[in-house]
This record gives sequence, structure tokens and C-alpha cells, in this order.
Amino acid sequence: MSKQLLAFILLFSLIGSIYSVAAAEQYKHSVFPFIVAQESGDKTLLSNDQPLPVNARILSLLALSESSPEQAREIQPKIIAISDNFNRAERYLMSIINALLLTDDSRLEHHVNELLSAIAMEDRMAKSQLVTPDFAKIHLILAELYVKASDYDKAYQQKEIYIEKYQDYRDQLREQRLTKLNKKYETDLKVKANELLKSQHELKALQLKETEKSTQIQQRNSLIFIITAIVFLVLLIRQFRVRSILRSLSNTDSLTGLYNRRTLFEQGEHFVKQYADEGKTLSVIMLDIDYFKQVNDDYGHDKGDQVINKVATLGRETIRTRDVFARLGGEEFAVVLPATQLEEAKAIAERFREKVEQVYMPDIEQMVTISAGVANIVDTAANFDDLLHAADQAMYQAKAAGRNQVCCYQG
Repeated sequence: MSKQLLAFILLFSLIGSIYSVAAAEQYKHSVFPFIVAQESGDKTLLSNDQPLPVNARILSLLALSESSPEQAREIQPKIIAISDNFNRAERYLMSIINALLLTDDSRLEHHVNELLSAIAMEDRMAKSQLVTPDFAKIHLILAELYVKASDYDKAYQQKEIYIEKYQDYRDQLREQRLTKLNKKYETDLKVKANELLKSQHELKALQLKETEKSTQIQQRNSLIFIITAIVFLVLLIRQFRVRSILRSLSNTDSLTGLYNRRTLFEQGEHFVKQYADEGKTLSVIMLDIDYFKQVNDDYGHDKGDQVINKVATLGRETIRTRDVFARLGGEEFAVVLPATQLEEAKAIAERFREKVEQVYMPDIEQMVTISAGVANIVDTAANFDDLLHAADQAMYQAKAAGRNQVCCYQG
């Protein structure tokens, strides 16, 4: 903020509170056009059971302090300049922002005291507001500052307080949802009761118009027919679903949902026969996850399955819709690429390899990579077994060359 603007604000604050508030509002709309300021118009005194209104600029600055601290530090002085009008909740959040933007460890004690002063105001603030994530994070920040100061006991205490507030916040959300559900349930009950009364009146009117015995017989026969039809339809639909599921299970891998080895060979032989007869080209990629046994040994088979699923997902994102992507078993995969030259297939394999190389797997320190081999039908015999074997040889050549690379089969 410029010196002229500071002088302008100080001058109006001396004249009176009315002109001070007006100057602050004008400053808000001129300096912060990128913040949507939706604030409470009437800042009357609230009870401790009611959440205090919070200036939208402070919430925006809080979010910016975590996502872009440098930009937040530029804006921070402009917010502090109008802090005289802040209520307890806004001063509470400003303490959090100041701690988030801490750059000088020599002022560590100052920020700890500032956060403790903010916590001291909690007995005059609504608990429902204090347990929300924006307010509760003060304990996480304070814990980090205590860790920097090597006071681990106090850091642990602050973590415990944060967990308690988080549980309270979850309970608060649960109660709000239950309240909404109860209101909806009561409304639905009333609607159903009205519908039931209406149906009862209609039934009585129909019973008066028709002969009791003939109506009962006719209704019974109709009901039997409807129930029989419904049962038959349900069984028929269930049979179709079971057949569809069985068909899918026989064609796909249960872990990844990709085509299995059986389907790969069926599709591959079909494409080889078709493209060989028509004189078209066809390529195959064989790939294997590098050091996969070490992943299983170090992190367990669950993490190994996660790695396999992640590679399968990246493969779906990389290959084209017309290609056949399958898991052969273990950590081996294969791709059949119809109407694809060797260089084009190699480029697809390279994109796949780069995606896997860049992926981040939580809880796994070892970098996940793949080795791939590419072969084209022009370099092999016109059958799928030979084509797949050629791609397999190229893959082992990639592994022998150091892994995490793509090699092409040269017939």
C-alpha cells in the first residue's frame, strides 16, 4: 500500500468511525478486484454460540497463503492495514496467515505467542466455527512451529487437539446431514400418508361401483398374472446378466479389467490372418514392469497389485481405441496395434514408458518403470505366436540394455 493511501486511511479514521468504514469498503473494491467479497452487512454483537462473519478477503488470503505464499506476502500488508475493523474470528485467521507466511526463524517465538493469543480468544467464539478446517489448522501450524523449536511434547499436544477438533467437525457435519434427512423423512411420510388416504378413498369408491365377488375374482386373477409375469421377467433379466458377467470374466483379467491371455491370442490371430491376407501392416508391443519382484518383496503383494493397476490405467490412456491391450499374467502386458508401422508402434510404447516413469506411487520409494519390445509383422512369420515372440525378444533386449527403455525387433 502506498504512503499516500495510508495517510488517506489514517486521516479518515481520525475523523470518525463512519468515514473509516467507508474508506475500507472503497479500498476493498479497488485493490482486490479478483476477490469476490460477500460479507455480512450488519456486524452486530453475536453470542458465543453463533459463528462470527469472516471477511471474504481474509479467506482468500488464507487459501493463497497455502497455494502461493509469495503472492500472499504481497497482499498481506494491504489486509493488515484495515485490520482495525476485524472481529475475533478475523483476527484469529490473520494469526494463522502470519504463521503460514513465516520466513524468518528468528521470529519463531513471536509467531508462537501470536497463535497462542489467538487460541486464548476461543472461549469467546462459537465452537461450531472453531472446529472447521480453516480455524482448526492453527493447531497443525503451532505443532510445526514447536517442532522447529524442538519442543516435541507441545507439538504432540497440538496434534491431539487438532484431531479432537477434526472429530468434532465430522460429528457436526453428521448431525447436520441427519437433521436434513429427518426433515426429508418427515415430509416423505406426510406425502405418503396423504397418498395412502387418497388411495383408500378411491378404492372404496370402486368397491361401491362393482360387484364384490366378481371384482375380487378378477383382481386375484390379474394379480396372479402380473406376479407371474414379473417373476418370469426378473428371472430372464437375471439370466442375461449372469451370462453377460460370465462372458466378461472369461474374456478379461480379474485384477485390471484388461483382456486376458486367451482373448489376446484370439484377437491377435484374427488380426494377423486378416492383415496378412489384405497385405496390411500389424505391430505388437510386449512390456514388463521392471524390478516388480522387488516391489512385492519390499512392500507386499497389495502394493504390487496397485502398481499393476496403475500401469494398466496408464496403458488405457495411451493406446488407441482400436488397439487390443491385455495382461498376459504377472507383470507382463501386451498390445496388438492393427494397421501400425514399427516406428509408430515404438512411439506409442515410448509415450507409455514416459507416463509410467513420471507416475508417483505413494508409500513406494522405488521408481516404477517398464521395459518394452516392439515387433512388426513384416519382420516375422505371418502368425501371431512368432510376432509375439519377436516382441518378447525385443523386450528382453531392452531389459539387458538397462531397463526403462523401448527396443525394436529387427528380423
